[in-house]
Amino acid sequence: MKRRKELSEEDLDLIRNKVTEDEALEKLFKDCCLRNLRPAAIEYYMNEFYATKKMLKKDLVDIKQEDIEEFIVRSKTQISITTINTRLRALRAFYNYLKKNKLISTNPMKNIKLLRDRQK
Repeated sequence: MKRRKELSEEDLDLIRNKVTEDEALEKLFKDCCLRNLRPAAIEYYMNEFYATKKMLKKDLVDIKQEDIEEFIVRSKTQISITTINTRLRALRAFYNYLKKNKLISTNPMKNIKLLRDRQK
């Protein structure tokens, strides 16, 4: 593939139409309602997004893979592996939705795997 100095039209659209965190969450929750998810599932997403954002001190739409990796490393000393995996699942659903709907150019969760929870 030949490299070009200009961006593709799809890349330019993503830059021009950068979605805010509030818009992204609103679209996700609207999609959850359209798919008839339970109110408890929507509340779960809200709680996990809030907790992750609080720990990372960044807007969810600005998070990169390195931020998520840092979040995992820092979280291991503070919360259980099960809780970390719960947050990662919520983030994966969020970023998969944004990528599927072309609201972000790259999915920061693409190469992130859940942590192994060693049985005692």
